[in-house]
Amino acid sequence: MTTTKQRAYTLDPVTLEVLKNSFTTIVDEMAEQILRTCHSFVIYARDFSSALCDRGGNTIMQGSQDIAVHVGTLHFTAKAVIDAFRDDIHPGDVYMINDPYLGGTHFNDVRVVRPVFSEGELIAFAQCNGHWADIGGTVPGSFDINAKEHFGEGVRIPPVRVWDRGRYRDDVVRLIVSNTRAPRDAEGDLHAQAEATRVAEQELLRLCDKYGKDTVLTAFQEVQDYVERLTRQRIAQMPDGTWETEDYMDYDPSIGEGLIPIKIRLTIEDDTLHYDLSDSHPAVGTFLNSAFGATFSAVIAGTGDHG
Repeated sequence: MTTTKQRAYTLDPVTLEVLKNSFTTIVDEMAEQILRTCHSFVIYARDFSSALCDRGGNTIMQGSQDIAVHVGTLHFTAKAVIDAFRDDIHPGDVYMINDPYLGGTHFNDVRVVRPVFSEGELIAFAQCNGHWADIGGTVPGSFDINAKEHFGEGVRIPPVRVWDRGRYRDDVVRLIVSNTRAPRDAEGDLHAQAEATRVAEQELLRLCDKYGKDTVLTAFQEVQDYVERLTRQRIAQMPDGTWETEDYMDYDPSIGEGLIPIKIRLTIEDDTLHYDLSDSHPAVGTFLNSAFGATFSAVIAGTGDHG
């Protein structure tokens, strides 16, 4: 069997279990915060997800009721923030991003990312992703079936700082929300999401005060090792081999009627999975194409459903 080298555990099982469940609770508390304070009806219908990421941007924990296609992309957007501001990240900063080419899903899914510092050291990122009801573009709701360029889908937001060491950058926010059809709702959702990440920061720091920063940092790593080990064990129980399947989009509006095939080939070898979508149809002339982040997330969601 092929295996990756696992770190030896250093936390006792009880402490690890307590902290692991604490991380889940923190993300669920983020969900309750945004649910009670959001402005967009779409977010209120629970079209949102949250996550804790370590200081490298890797996912530590997701919520128990989050949307799978969101969660599989949140680490990409955390890493995009790190890459954009690597030497310029400070306590009190908050960033936003919705760029599908940097790991996001579509423009409406706006991510708010807060770095968490303990004793002056960056230890984690809290992130809340919410579907804004409108993000601009050529049609209300920003879902233009005829859009052949992303400019028709709304405002593309690369990593941008919206709180700078605690100071709200209202000029930057005005620039963004003024390009939506409901700017007050958009800004309200931004504040709701930012407050959700502040709740996560508060709870993480409480755990650091109780267990010590080093213990919490160790728990981050050991939770990730735990998930990898269980996943590889489950894959190793499956038979080796290759399987293929396909599904279809109804049609490409730019070329008329006719099914559009999406083909996938799965190969299992020892404790690894390999997915190949290269035989799928090329990009279509509509807004329904999937960038890397959403495609990766869909593959992970499918693996979780059927693994």
